[in-house]
Amino acid sequence: MDAFNWIVNAVVIVGVAYLAFAMALAGWIAGLRRGEAVTLLPARGDGAGTLAAQLSLVLVSLVVCAVLFYLLWIPLPFVVPPGAAPVLAAGGLALFVAGTLFIVWARRTLGRMWGISTSRQVKLLPDHQLIDGGPYALVRHPMYFGWWTALLGALTIYRTWILVLLLAMSLVVFYRRARLEETTLAARFGAEWQAYVKRTKFLVPFVH
Repeated sequence: MDAFNWIVNAVVIVGVAYLAFAMALAGWIAGLRRGEAVTLLPARGDGAGTLAAQLSLVLVSLVVCAVLFYLLWIPLPFVVPPGAAPVLAAGGLALFVAGTLFIVWARRTLGRMWGISTSRQVKLLPDHQLIDGGPYALVRHPMYFGWWTALLGALTIYRTWILVLLLAMSLVVFYRRARLEETTLAARFGAEWQAYVKRTKFLVPFVH
């Protein structure tokens, strides 16, 4: 493996580790401890909703993901000419970095208003504010757009079936989640939300 491939792999690994663990997981755990985060299991008297139970579910999910990545890390059935591979890798890396930076920008813009939602539940703070600056001035769900951009970049670099599956699943899941978030925000902010919707795009800046 040449130096360029080492750099590409290192950037992708660091980027994924930061987004998945340093930002998303750490932020969710902090919010869970404050009672501000969406729980993945219902809180019950038998302790199923405790922090340990929530983290156990996350750990199991990570193990399942690791197994799927191992089993489905299979190249797509098309041949890339040798001279085109570095070009694809460079283009994919640019997309991955752009998507990652867009996510980080959105996360920093949200500040303490940020929280992980699911396709079934969105949790707003009691003093929640509608954020319309930074990337939110362009698109209402910049973190989802950033994720798709980064994942498309990774797919361009590695061209494997697991990344196709992950991209397809995230398109469906994040679209449904964005719709639920919009319903929740519309109920909370009313006319302010409607005005915000009129001047921004839904999921893709300048397009939709």
